[in-house]
Amino acid sequence: MTTQQRYQFVVVIVLLGLVCSGCLETDVDVDTLLQKAAEKQANVESLAYIEKLTLYIGNETETIEYDVLLKKPDKFRRIEKSGSFIRSEVTSNGDIVWIYDPEKNIVFIRNLTSSEKLPEPAIYVLLNDNISEKYMVIGQEMESHYSTSAYKIELASRESDNEDTREYLLWIDPDGLIPLKLESWDKGNPVLTLEYRDYSINYTADDSDFTFTIPDDASVMYI
Repeated sequence: MTTQQRYQFVVVIVLLGLVCSGCLETDVDVDTLLQKAAEKQANVESLAYIEKLTLYIGNETETIEYDVLLKKPDKFRRIEKSGSFIRSEVTSNGDIVWIYDPEKNIVFIRNLTSSEKLPEPAIYVLLNDNISEKYMVIGQEMESHYSTSAYKIELASRESDNEDTREYLLWIDPDGLIPLKLESWDKGNPVLTLEYRDYSINYTADDSDFTFTIPDDASVMYI
């Protein structure tokens, strides 16, 4: 599987598995919390975070980490890791996109298209989707998530007789309004988990972080 194919595969899984988190209208406080969280994300000018994605496939699990920097309107860097091994690095200075596959030691270069979006956290992508007709809040509580007191919100399908049997747990820091964790379940079996750490909003972004330095021995391909 190529770097681009792997990236597209993970994106599809995340978007299919997480189409759930904008569905909070049962409780006014929770609804307000998530609305404010989405609004805060929309107003972010620069962002740094690490996103840990765990996929549960049969009896196997796969964990991937993404080290992400972004600066509006169009600069970003996304490093995909598996343990200490870097799978890929995608960097853009707003004009050019560099896609580096370290295993093959090849750099793909292309122009950034006007339709491309910044790689913001998947939770926030979905907070803006109005799908409250499908999902409802079935539980909420304050819970300690590592050293942070967080809102834990449980979501489930509104229709008990439909084919959608997924349930979701979402943890959000009520003070910083940042995502901490999201779990997806299907018939009691885990589907995926997303965790966030080292979350920094409106950090001082250096433009040099968004220019990729091509290794001397790497092959280059323009696409």
